[in-house]
Amino acid sequence: MDVEQPDRSRSSPVAPPAHWPAKTRRLVDEIRQLCREWLSGPLRTCLADFDRALHEHAASARSHIDQQRYQATRQRLVQERQAFEQRFIESIDHALLELGAQPAEARAQPVRLTLSLLDPIEHEMTAALDQLVARSAARGGPLLVELSYRLAVLIGTPPLESEAMPLGPQAMARAFRDSSAALGLPAEHHLLLLQAVEGKLIQGLTPLHEVVNNHLANAGILPRLRPFPLPRSPRPPRPPRPLPAAPAPAAETSGAPARPSGLRELLTRQRGPRPVSGHARFASTGELDAALANLSRRRVDPDMLRRAPRLREALVDQLNAGQPIDAVPILPGPDADDALELIARLFDTLRRQQPPQAAARDLLDRVQLPVLRAALADEGFFEHREQPARQLLDHLLEAARDWLEGSESGLVAPLEQLLERLDREPPTPALHADLAAELERQIAQQQRKAQVTERRHVEAMQGRERLEQARQRAADLLAGQLAKAPPRAALRALLEHAWSDVLALTLLRHGEQSDTFARRLVITDQLLGRLPPGNLDALQAEVVAGLQQIGMHGEEATAIAQRLIGAGAVMQEGEPAGLTSLAMRLKQRHGPGEVAPPTHAPAPVPSAEALRLHQRLGRHPGGWFEFVQPDGSRVSRKLAWYSPRAARGLFVTRHGQRAEEMSLADLAQAIAAGKVREVPAANESDLDRAWRALTDSLRQATPIPGARS
Repeated sequence: MDVEQPDRSRSSPVAPPAHWPAKTRRLVDEIRQLCREWLSGPLRTCLADFDRALHEHAASARSHIDQQRYQATRQRLVQERQAFEQRFIESIDHALLELGAQPAEARAQPVRLTLSLLDPIEHEMTAALDQLVARSAARGGPLLVELSYRLAVLIGTPPLESEAMPLGPQAMARAFRDSSAALGLPAEHHLLLLQAVEGKLIQGLTPLHEVVNNHLANAGILPRLRPFPLPRSPRPPRPPRPLPAAPAPAAETSGAPARPSGLRELLTRQRGPRPVSGHARFASTGELDAALANLSRRRVDPDMLRRAPRLREALVDQLNAGQPIDAVPILPGPDADDALELIARLFDTLRRQQPPQAAARDLLDRVQLPVLRAALADEGFFEHREQPARQLLDHLLEAARDWLEGSESGLVAPLEQLLERLDREPPTPALHADLAAELERQIAQQQRKAQVTERRHVEAMQGRERLEQARQRAADLLAGQLAKAPPRAALRALLEHAWSDVLALTLLRHGEQSDTFARRLVITDQLLGRLPPGNLDALQAEVVAGLQQIGMHGEEATAIAQRLIGAGAVMQEGEPAGLTSLAMRLKQRHGPGEVAPPTHAPAPVPSAEALRLHQRLGRHPGGWFEFVQPDGSRVSRKLAWYSPRAARGLFVTRHGQRAEEMSLADLAQAIAAGKVREVPAANESDLDRAWRALTDSLRQATPIPGARS
C-alpha cells in the first residue's frame, strides 16, 4: 500500500533562527550551501541507477502487467525526478535549520494505539531503512562523532545524539522517506529506489562529513578535536537483537582481560575506544583477509590508503558486498580497526620520509594492504622487531630507496614477482620469511654488481692520477734537459708534445729508477744534440717504438722520429715551415689519459667549507651526498674516490655508474648554494625511524577521557 508522508519542506524555515549568534547563522548558511552543492551529484547518480534497475526488471518481467508497472514508474520518475532531488535536499536543509530543536518524534502528542493489519511490503521497507541506518552508522565512525561535537559547540548544546544529527544516517533516512513518498511509486519499487540511494549516496557520505568537518575546523570550531564515542541513548527505539559473540582471545575467555600491545594502548589513550554498533557482527580473521585481498587486487585509489576512515569504509563495503539489504552488517572489529589505523599512520610516516616522486612511494601504496593483512594475521607484528612481515617491509624499503631508481636497475622484474606472491598467497610468517630471504639475496646481488662497477671506475681514476703525476714528473725532467741545451722553438714543441708523453708513459710503467727510463733520458740528450746519436737507424727505431706506445700510427711516428733525429733535415732552411706545422698539430693532440687540453687558470683561494671538506675527506674518504637536479628532484651520489693531491673526487650512482667528477672548490660552492647536501650516516633504517616517530607521536598526545579542542 502507498503511504503518504508529511511534506517537511513546506513548513521549513528559510533562514537560521534569529536567536543564534551571527557566526552560527553564517556558518550554518555556509554548511547548507555546501550540502546543496554536494548532494546534487550523488542524487542524480542514484536516480540514474534506479532508472536502469527499472529497465532491467521490466526486460526480465514475466507478465506484461509487471512490465507496464515498471515502465509507468520510469515515466513517473522522468516527471518527478527534479522534485525528488529538491525535496531530499530541502529535508536535509530543514534538519540543519532545526539544529538543537527537540526531535519531531518527541514533540508529537501521544496518540491512541489501535490495531490494524501490517502491510508486508511496508514492514520490509521499514526494516530495510533500519538496516541502512545501522550500516551507515557503522561506516561513519569517528567522522560523525567529530561532526556531532562541532555542531553542538556551534549552537551551544550538549553533543548531538544520532537522531538529532542533520547529516547522519537517520536524517538521510527521513529525507528518503519525504522525497520518495512524493513520487507515488508502488511500495515494491521503493525498495529498488532505496537500494540505489544506499549504493550511491548513503554509503559515500564520508566525503561530505569530511568537507563539513574541515569547514568548521578552519572556522575555529574545535580545530584540534579528537573524538571519542558518543554514549548510547538511554531510550533505544526497539530492543536490540542478540548478537553473535566475536571470537575472543584465550585470556578473555578465561576471565582475565587481554593485555593490549604498546602501540594499541597508546592509540586507545589518544582517541578513546571506538564506538560499537548495536546491530552488527564482527568479521572473522578469514573474512577480513579475503576482503583485504580483494581490495589489494583491485588496486584501490592511493588517496584512500592515506586516509584511515576512507579505507575502513572501503573495507566495510567489501565485507558486506553481495549481502542482502536486510542482512546483519559486518564490521572489522576493534582490534582490526586499531591495526588499520596504526598501519595507515605508519605508512603515512614512511611516505613523508621519502623524497617526492620516489619509487618508494609507489611501492608503499602497493604493499600497504598486504602488510595490513600480515598485521591482522599475526599479533606479533606490532610487538616484535624480528617479525617476518616487518623484516620483509624493511627490505622492501631498502630496495625501493637504493635499487629501483635508474634504468640500470635489475631488481624490477624479481620485485614484481615477489609482490605478486604477496598479493596471491595467504599472509603467513613462512611466506614473509621466504620473501624476505629472497629479496635480501637479490639486494646482495645488486650490491656486488655495483661494487664491481664502482671499483672499475675508481681504478680508472687512480690510473689517470698516476699518469698525471708521471706526466708532471716527465715534464719537469724534460724542462731541465731543455734548459741545458735550448733547442729551436719547433723542435721544443715536438719534444714537449710528443716525446714528453713517451717519457711519462715509460715512467709510469717502469719507474724512474728503471734502465728503460734511463735509456729514454739518454735518447732525449741525443735528440737535443748533447750526446752523439750513434747508430741513427737504431735510434730511429727506438724513437718510433716510444711514439707508437703513446698511440701514434706507424707513418706518423716515423715522420716525427725522422724530424727529431735528422738534425740536418730539421736545420735546413726549407724545413722549418713543415716542422712548425707538425708542432702545431701536436699541440692540439691529447696525450694518453687526457680528457681535455690542460688549462692553466689560477687556482681559486679555498673557502672555509672547502678546507673543512678537504681535511675530512683526506682522512675519511667516501660518504653520500644529495644532489638537486634541474627539475628540483634530489638524487643520491656516493663519493667513491677522492684525491687529496688533486683536490677532486668522483661520484657514482647506487649502481656504481659514473655520475659526476667535481673539484673540491666546485663541491664546496655547490654545498654553500644548497645544490648539494652531505648526507649523514644513518644509524637506523627507514622503518625503524618511522616506527619511532609513530610511537613518539602517540606518546606526546595528551591522554584525555573525552573530546578536547
